[in-house]
Amino acid sequence: MIEARGIVLRAGEDQAWVRVDDQPTGCGRCNEPGGCGGAKIAHAFGKPDEVFHVENPQHFVAGDRVRLQIDDGAALGAAAVTYGVPTLGALLGAGLGTWWAGNTGALTGLVVALIASVLFVRSIGGRRFWRQKLSVRLAADSALCSSTHTETASRHD
Repeated sequence: MIEARGIVLRAGEDQAWVRVDDQPTGCGRCNEPGGCGGAKIAHAFGKPDEVFHVENPQHFVAGDRVRLQIDDGAALGAAAVTYGVPTLGALLGAGLGTWWAGNTGALTGLVVALIASVLFVRSIGGRRFWRQKLSVRLAADSALCSSTHTETASRHD
């Protein structure tokens, strides 16, 4: 489970805006040989947005300390589908186009298959299964031992 600690900035009926206080804890091997380096890659393009808008079924309130959680492998699975399907589609389209009509067919097949693959990925992205798999969940931050937090956490359990 990938987690990051944060604080609820504001909360609506079933939603919350959470500011991340610390770095997410992924595989924990970012600086080791063989580590995924996901955190380094993410920060290579600038600091990510540290305020997240998430569902709030536990009804946390502003000021509550929480943990944002996402399942292990969810990001890898999303990347595999997002990049893998169009890549395979483009290669398959180019191969079939070449077989069907030579070089001109290769380019046409590549473009048509790439567009179809991207549309397919976009269409499955909105489906309930993918939204649940990639959803960020909130949990009370049990690492804090203050009496205020204990009272707040007991409200949500």
